[in-house]
Amino acid sequence: MDGVYVKDGKVLLLKRGVEPFKGCWHVVGGHVEADESLRAAVKREFREETGLDVVVGGIVGGRFEETFDRIKIIVAFEVTSAEGEICLNSENEAYGWFDEFPCDSVYDYANYLPNKHSISK
Repeated sequence: MDGVYVKDGKVLLLKRGVEPFKGCWHVVGGHVEADESLRAAVKREFREETGLDVVVGGIVGGRFEETFDRIKIIVAFEVTSAEGEICLNSENEAYGWFDEFPCDSVYDYANYLPNKHSISK
């Protein structure tokens, strides 16, 4: 699952420090653990990857993602607000707020954003 957090017209992206997609920009996301809801997984991944406590809204999109070892179904949720200071874990080497997606983004996340936050690659 993915968590798409837009604040002041800019989307939060993290730069992967590990495979898959090492060196590429992405939204916060990850796997759902056993007996965990999708929304709870978004909250957990945000805490683990950024240190932020977030409020999760509705589904904004979905896709299939193929990596070297599997095919995943990704469900993307809107993150409506966050509290705390960003503190990255070891999976990521940088973060930034973007009004345009870098050419080395994992995915064209603009597909997830409502028209009022139209951000293009």
